[in-house]
Parts: sequence; structure tokens; C-alpha cells
Amino acid sequence: MFTCYEDSVLASADENDILSAKDAAKLLAEHGFTMDDVYENPGEVSHYSLDARNAHALLAWLGY
Repeated sequence: MFTCYEDSVLASADENDILSAKDAAKLLAEHGFTMDDVYENPGEVSHYSLDARNAHALLAWLGY
């Protein structure tokens, strides 16, 4: 079950759950991060999915 915030992020993704570069940057900036932060420390999340700006992967990286 997703929160309203997660639902709003997923709603802004395309049919493949990919965020635009602008939307991904906005999502990360709202949490004090950039894509450089993601690349430097992908943690347990697939680097490929993060690089593709997959909404689920970025939310997981942020701890949702």
C-alpha cells in the first residue's frame, strides 16, 4: 500500500514507471539529494533501475 505522496510520484511517471529527468530531479531535491548522490551510493537498489529513473527504484532508494 502506497502513501498519497508515493501515489503522486507514481502518477507522474510514464507507462513504464519512468520519471522524466525533471520529475526525478524534483523528487530527489525535495529530499535534499541529487542524481549524483544516487550514483555515488545506490545501496541495495538496482543501479540500472536508478539510472533509468524508475519511480519505484527512486522511492525505494529514498526509503519509501
